[in-house]
Amino acid sequence: MTSTATPTLLYIDDDAGLARLVERGLKRQGYQVEHCDNGESGIERIKAGGIDVIALDQYMPGLDGLEVLDLIQQLPSPPPVVFVTASQDSKIALTALKAGAADYLVKDTQGDFIPLLTVACDTSIRQAAIMKARDDAEAEVHASRDRYAALAAEREVLLREVNHRVGNSLQIIASLLHLQASSAREDDVKVALTNAMGRVAAVAQVHRTTSTACC
Repeated sequence: MTSTATPTLLYIDDDAGLARLVERGLKRQGYQVEHCDNGESGIERIKAGGIDVIALDQYMPGLDGLEVLDLIQQLPSPPPVVFVTASQDSKIALTALKAGAADYLVKDTQGDFIPLLTVACDTSIRQAAIMKARDDAEAEVHASRDRYAALAAEREVLLREVNHRVGNSLQIIASLLHLQASSAREDDVKVALTNAMGRVAAVAQVHRTTSTACC
């Protein structure tokens, strides 16, 4: 969909006279109207972008409306489709709605359905905008969760590395204290160094355990 103040309707119908009535009627309501007289050219126009809503007829040469609707739904971020046909068959309406049509209208050759088409197009555009905003919000929530998970994982790795390095450094200090205690001549110095060595070794063990327990 476009973000302009003037929405663009693509009217896909092989009835050129009715297409002119639709164009006049919806232009009065602030729409730009483009017309394709078959499904194949309609699909190509949609692929070019800039279409906000589509009015699609069922009975046309070549691809019929349901076939075109299926192709539209396969496009990335397709515009909403209002299915417009002269058929009174409710099965077609139900099939079109199940296939992804936003609305369904029964048309007439005099164009009396055009006010209803205007309402259907307005509603479909608003609903599409709401759904897009919802999808964007959900995507942002998922992206935020992924970013948080990545940061948390990075933090755990850094914390493990810090604890590992601190543990190794403290173990070296404990070893030095052990050497000093072994070479000390005075008993009180030996006891003090031995006690300090024990405390340092205990702290080193805590850091080493933490480095293997985190993550």
